[in-house]
Amino acid sequence: MEYYSIIDLLYGPVVFFLLVFYANLKRKRNIHESPEYKYYTWGLYSKLFGGIALCMIYSFYYTGGDTINYYHDGLCMMNLLYQDFPSWFAVMKETASLQNLFYFSPSTGYPVYLRDPNTFFVVKTICLFVVISGGSYIVATLLVTFVSFLGVWKLYEVFVNEFPELRKEMAIAVLFIPSVFFWGSGILKDTITFSAIGFYTFSFYRIFIKRDKLLKNSITLFVSIYLLLAIKPYIILALLPGSLVWVVQKYISGMSNKIIKTLTGPLLFVIAIAGGYALLYSMNDMLGQYSLDNVLEKAVVTAEDLKASYYMGNSFDIGQFDATIPSMLSKAPAAIAAGLFRPYLWEVNNIVMLLSGLEGILILLFTLKILWQMRIVGIFTYFAKNHLLVFSLIFSLFFAFSVGISTSNFGSLVRYRIPVLPFYVGSLFIFEFYRKRDLNSSASFLGRKDEVYIIKDSEKKAQSIDT
Repeated sequence: MEYYSIIDLLYGPVVFFLLVFYANLKRKRNIHESPEYKYYTWGLYSKLFGGIALCMIYSFYYTGGDTINYYHDGLCMMNLLYQDFPSWFAVMKETASLQNLFYFSPSTGYPVYLRDPNTFFVVKTICLFVVISGGSYIVATLLVTFVSFLGVWKLYEVFVNEFPELRKEMAIAVLFIPSVFFWGSGILKDTITFSAIGFYTFSFYRIFIKRDKLLKNSITLFVSIYLLLAIKPYIILALLPGSLVWVVQKYISGMSNKIIKTLTGPLLFVIAIAGGYALLYSMNDMLGQYSLDNVLEKAVVTAEDLKASYYMGNSFDIGQFDATIPSMLSKAPAAIAAGLFRPYLWEVNNIVMLLSGLEGILILLFTLKILWQMRIVGIFTYFAKNHLLVFSLIFSLFFAFSVGISTSNFGSLVRYRIPVLPFYVGSLFIFEFYRKRDLNSSASFLGRKDEVYIIKDSEKKAQSIDT
């Protein structure tokens, strides 16, 4: 109980009630014009439950870990703020390094994450919530969870805007996948980055697809990109190619001439992918350790590291590869399968992994169902029907490949892949929607043909009676 105090017991329920009250008020104000808001309160409930459950598991099951360390460092920053504002301000604006350790003292406590700039940026962000919470672990978690939910809801709005018939299905994909609202809540890197991906997708969609509120959405897009670059720059590597193809697909779908569309489409796709990678290479200095060259090298080092004994059976091996694109692409099927579906049930060795294993097997069965119903080839027929589907599938497969090939530990894998699942499961629902719609259209067409034959047959009988 060292992480909790009387503030958690007194202040926590009050904050929880206020957040729920706000959610219900927002739902009532919007549900008549936007029926999808019936999922707003339940989506927030799931996030808040996930955040509190994360606190409990890290406190009493793991008895430590990332979220505890972030909270501890947030307390250190809060104490420094109260005791020495100039030093606090200096730490906030400087890049993380061990030299910043001299700003702290035994009375403030010493942060754990001063070595890594990306990780300490999370501490700086969390510090603001810890200050507002009065140092309460539970309250800080609730506040972080609530703010992150806003980005998740924006992502849901994008899917519903394109597919209003799939409000329920997209709520399942974006709001109610257990590992997403568990690992995507609370005081973790993944909570902030997943929310940033939601804001990125929404603002990109409004700017380049809908051409709506350009200034406001441009600011949102800039802030979300800044957060991703500051915390997990490699996410940009996965987002950019799909984003470029998204815009290209939107442009192609607007063409009226089918011949020009057919000839121009593949060329524009190639240009978009090539341009994306050229832009990524030009960003090598900005991405630092997450530049393309370094990412390739890091993936190989991580794959070798998984053979170490200290993983105690929580690691997996997709085979040998070297730091070249052809070698890594040869491992693409195994890496994507790992990023989407593992750990398999026979690889589970604790209760937390069991839940992820059950979730993975359900997603795998859903995937096999779609592939079977569409005979695999049908996937390509439906793929280009919608620009959001194109973006979602490219991003989810690319990100799953990146996570699967560079992550060797199941505990890390189930956290790192949470941005994949809403886009991937959402894509599966879209494929199923298109298939059912075409089947219904075919059935309706055959029904109309039968009606025509019945009418003609009746006319013939009437003529024969007259004669």
